[in-house]
Amino acid sequence: MPSATKRRADERAQRRSQVRVLAIAAAVAAVLAVAAVTASAFGGEDAIAPDEAQLGTVTVTGEALPTFGADPDPAIGLAAPALTGQSFDGLPVSITPDDGPMAIWFVAHWCPHCQAEVPRIIDLAEQGRLPDGVDIAAVSTAVDETGPNYPPSAWLDREAWPFPVMADDADGTAAAAYGLQGFPFLVLVDADGTVTLRTSGELGDDGIVAALESLT
Repeated sequence: MPSATKRRADERAQRRSQVRVLAIAAAVAAVLAVAAVTASAFGGEDAIAPDEAQLGTVTVTGEALPTFGADPDPAIGLAAPALTGQSFDGLPVSITPDDGPMAIWFVAHWCPHCQAEVPRIIDLAEQGRLPDGVDIAAVSTAVDETGPNYPPSAWLDREAWPFPVMADDADGTAAAAYGLQGFPFLVLVDADGTVTLRTSGELGDDGIVAALESLT
């Protein structure tokens, strides 16, 4: 039978063990709480939903357009290639210009001119100033995880972009097919799928309206 001294020593050891377990549990709980707060603080509205991918897989059908920049533009009068890919949430998106007049904006999340032009397009649509019968689509390209305003999916969702969006791939396949050179990049195609205009940079309200009206 253990002595009283031995029993007291065992009891003290048991209490110390219980204190250590409680301390470890408290520390783990504190770490988890800090992690939750940090995720909330730095995620916010720009957090990426689990089912969102910022890059997609793009298939090009037809001949790629020449690189933009020459005057006159050698792409005018050429057939615009069709693009097949996905939205940020993985749904299929097709840009098939021969389905009717179409305005295609290529935008980059880090581009301040894109950040200025996108709300204009949305406002003009909400005001009813854009012509009927002209389809509008966007291609999110040149994605840079280290760049500002990342991710593009959160940016366009925050702006409430109402039109289809295709996520370009890491190689910029969609952008290259249309000869992109600078942002934002707008390509207009008529009802036959023929390129009528390519332009880079901000157009402003009146410029956007005039460009799209040229297709009607």
